[in-house]
Amino acid sequence: MRKQELVRTPPGGKPGRKARAWLAGGLAVAVAGAAIVATLAFRHPGVDPGGDPGGVRQRTLRTISVAVPSDAKVQSRSVGRPLWDSCDGRPGTQGWSDVVDAYQFTSARSAATVVAGAKASMKVAGWKLKSTSASPLGPSVVWTKTVSDNVVAQAMLAVGTRGPSRHSPSYWDFVASAPPAGTRASGC
Repeated sequence: MRKQELVRTPPGGKPGRKARAWLAGGLAVAVAGAAIVATLAFRHPGVDPGGDPGGVRQRTLRTISVAVPSDAKVQSRSVGRPLWDSCDGRPGTQGWSDVVDAYQFTSARSAATVVAGAKASMKVAGWKLKSTSASPLGPSVVWTKTVSDNVVAQAMLAVGTRGPSRHSPSYWDFVASAPPAGTRASGC
C-alpha cells in the first residue's frame, strides 16, 4: 500500500481511521503553533522584533572600526544585538538591551598617536567629538553620532584596565553603544 492511499477518502465520503489520525495530528501541530505565536506576541507587545529595526544601530556602531589603529592586535571583539531582558525577571523592567560594538586591542603606538588617529578617523566617519579626558591610566575620548530621529549613539576609546606598560604595547578599550528601539530594559 502506498502512502497516498492512506489519506484518500473512500467512496462513501468518510475518511478512514488512518486518515483521521493524520488529520488529528495536523490539527494538534497547528494549535501548538498558534499558541507559540500568541505567546511571543504577548511577551513583546507592540515592540518591533529585535530592538533594532533594519539593523540601523548595528551598522552605525560598526563604523568605529575605522578608528582602530592599523598596527592594532585585536584581543577581542564583541557585537551585541539588542536582547529582550529584564532586571532579574521583575515585572515592569522588561525591555531591550542596548546595541553594542566593542574592541579590545593593543597598539605599539604612543597614546597621543592612537588618540589623534582615532579623532581624525571618527570625524571622517561622521562621529562628533564630545570630550577628551585623562586618568592615571591614560587618555579617554568620547564621541556621539545621531543614528536616527532622537537616537544618539556614543563611542568611547580609553586605555584599558591593564594600563600602559613600558615593556609592552598599550591596551585599549573601544566601545560604542546605542539605545534600542522600543522599551529599554530598566530597574537594575
